[in-house]
Amino acid sequence: MVIEMNRREMAKLYIKMSPEKLTITGAEEEIREFLETVKEGIALDGEVKFPKRGIFEIFIRKPRTVSNPVTREQMTIYPKKTVRFRASKKIK
Repeated sequence: MVIEMNRREMAKLYIKMSPEKLTITGAEEEIREFLETVKEGIALDGEVKFPKRGIFEIFIRKPRTVSNPVTREQMTIYPKKTVRFRASKKIK
């Protein structure tokens, strides 16, 4: 099951779960700071582990060949790095 939410919806959920009284802008700022910290950690070590929660890691996609649907021309999609989250067994 995939749940999509925008930044404001995520901030509202964070406010409900937080023991402190926060405003939406304060919650958005804390979420932004957390995500920046995770980005820096991934850039330094290649992965960020949260015990009993999961791992954010760099995933390297392999190059592949695809065809343009209109011209049928073969094109190569180059390898690219993406960030992946793997949930721990306790969350699953």
